[in-house]
Amino acid sequence: MAGLPKLMLKPYRDGYNFGLANPTVITPTAAGLSRGRVDSVGGVHVLSPTYKCTRPMQQYLFSFLRAYCGQRFLAYLILDDIDHQWYECMITTQGPIPMQSIGDQIFVTQLEMQAEPIDYDVETDMTITAIYELTDGQSHKYFSQLSKLVNESLPDALGGLI
Repeated sequence: MAGLPKLMLKPYRDGYNFGLANPTVITPTAAGLSRGRVDSVGGVHVLSPTYKCTRPMQQYLFSFLRAYCGQRFLAYLILDDIDHQWYECMITTQGPIPMQSIGDQIFVTQLEMQAEPIDYDVETDMTITAIYELTDGQSHKYFSQLSKLVNESLPDALGGLI
């Protein structure tokens, strides 16, 4: 990902639609639940972000789209996690890119893109799932108590030895 240009705009949250890569193929059965199997590796996320821009932001977006037409770039998105991350992307809009102006100060641009999924760790996912289930969905309380233990209670108990 190093060396790729960065699109320095975040998509508008209310106009943010995406589909996560899904390598599973589902096969219906004559009776009972369907069967699933992993079919492929390396699928991509598909998204339709909307960028709501002021005049300078829109000028930047126009320039970026022209300068890096058909090339891969980095975009700051929320896809695989609950926080923004940089994703390697490519614009896949066929034909004209839809744009709309709201007055003469705000512009709305809708793109179609593909994004490479971020590598994930199954062990981390299993841990997050287990903590969520153990806390009945109150995992933030678990991490709050853990933080208090590590940062306050343990140093107090050790009397400054660490």
